[in-house]
Amino acid sequence: MKRIIYQVCLLIVVLTISACGALYQGVQSGVTGVNESQWIRQGRYGPLTEQELQWAQIAWTYVENNTQLATGLVNSIDNYPNMDLSSFADYLFALEAGRQFELITTKEHDERLTLAINFLVTMPLVAYSVPNKVYSTITGQMVDYGNQPAEIGWSAIDAGRLLIALAFTKQRNPEFTEYIDKAVLRWNFCELVSKKGELYGGDINNGQVTTYKEGRLGIEEYAAYGYMDWQIIPGKSLALEPYQVTTINGIDLLFDGRDPRHYDVLRPVFPTPFLWFGLEFNWDDIDDNSSFDANHSNEILAAMADSIYQVQESRWDVERVYTARGEHVVSGEPYFVYDAIYALGTPWITVAEDGSSHDHLALVSTRVAFQMWVLWKTNYTDRLMTLVRELYNPQRGWYEGRYEASSRYEKIITLKTNAGVLEALLYKVNGKLYQANEEKEYRDVQFDSRFYHPGKCLVETFR
Repeated sequence: MKRIIYQVCLLIVVLTISACGALYQGVQSGVTGVNESQWIRQGRYGPLTEQELQWAQIAWTYVENNTQLATGLVNSIDNYPNMDLSSFADYLFALEAGRQFELITTKEHDERLTLAINFLVTMPLVAYSVPNKVYSTITGQMVDYGNQPAEIGWSAIDAGRLLIALAFTKQRNPEFTEYIDKAVLRWNFCELVSKKGELYGGDINNGQVTTYKEGRLGIEEYAAYGYMDWQIIPGKSLALEPYQVTTINGIDLLFDGRDPRHYDVLRPVFPTPFLWFGLEFNWDDIDDNSSFDANHSNEILAAMADSIYQVQESRWDVERVYTARGEHVVSGEPYFVYDAIYALGTPWITVAEDGSSHDHLALVSTRVAFQMWVLWKTNYTDRLMTLVRELYNPQRGWYEGRYEASSRYEKIITLKTNAGVLEALLYKVNGKLYQANEEKEYRDVQFDSRFYHPGKCLVETFR
C-alpha cells in the first residue's frame, strides 16, 4: 500500500512539473534544439581497456593511502583526516569500483564495507538526530572544518547524496540492506525535509541553531532523489522554479532564479549535479529501470545537462579555451571555489562561497573531464582527456586539474576527484548505476509495523 501511495505522490509531482507549460517551453528553448539531437547523449560503454584499468588503479591508490585503519573511513583531502557525508558517498562508489575492477579482493571489500556501515550505525548525531556536517576519519567523532570536536550543523544536500550512494550499495550488496536501513532509521528526516517539501540545512554556533533552505538549481533536484528512494518526496525541491535563463554563445542555460538579496544563495551554474544525474540515473525518473541508451525519461534534466555540456564545448569552438568546469579545492585562500559557467551575472567566473571572484583559479577539472568523456562520446571530450590524462602522481592519485590560465597543475589530491574518476569508469562498464528496488527491505517492514516506534520523524506527509 505504501508503495502505491508513493507512486501516486510521485506521479502528482511529475504532472505538476510537466504541467507548467511555460517551464517546459523555457527549458526546451533553453537548450537550442538539443532535444532534437539525441546522438549527443551517446556515451562510452564497454569493458575497460588496459589503459583505463591503469587509470582506475591510480585513483584507487588515493583510497588506499587515505584509509584510516581504526575506522575504515577515507580522508576527503590527501592526508587531512576528516570527511563530510558527500565524501562518504564518494567512497562508497569508489569501493564498488575497487571490487568490480579487482583492485581489491572480495574479502577486503567485505571488511571495508563492514567498517563503513559500522560507522553509519554508531556515528554520533547532532542534538536534532541528524548527521553532523563533518566527522574525523581517525576517531569517527563530530568535528568542525578545523578538525576540532564540535557540532556545527547538518547538510540536507550531503545527506541526500549519501542516501543515493547507500541505495546503490544495497543494490550491489543486498546482504547488507538490514544494517544500512538500521543506520538511516536513526535520522530525524523532519529536520532535513520540511512539511512544504523543501530541503533544509542547519548551522550550530555556540549552541544556537539556524536553519536555512538548502540547495540551488541542479544540486537540489539531485539530492531530492536520495530522499525519494526512501519514499519521501520533497516536492518543492524537485520543481525547477524559480529559474531564469541566460544565453552564452547562442546556447541558453537555466540558473537559479532566487534573488540573492532575499535568499542567502550563491547560484553558480556548474556541471557536477548534472554529471551525477547522468552517471547514476541516466537522466531518468527515479522509478525508471530501463537500461542506458540515448533516451531519458526525465527529458528536462537531460536537456539541461546537454546544454551545460554544449556551452563548454562551444567555448572551445568560439574562444579556443578548453573548459571542464567544476567546484574544487585550491592550495591557498580561499581554499574552495566554484568554477562557474555562469554566476553573479557573469559567464566563466570563478567564485568563492562569499561571492568573491578568483578567475585566476579556474581549472580544467580532471574529474569533470573524465565524467564528460564517459557521458558524451565526442571529439571535444577526446581532446579533454588528452589534456588531463597525465595529471596524476602514481603513488598518490589524480590531481585536481590544470589551470586554465597557465596549464599549471593544481597538485592538491582529493577523494572527490579520485572517486569521480572511478565512478566514471564504473558507468562505462555498467551503464547507469542506480536501479529502483522492488524487493521488500528491512525499512519497509518497519514502516508497515504498527509496533515500530522509532522515535524519529519520517516526514509522514510525504511518504
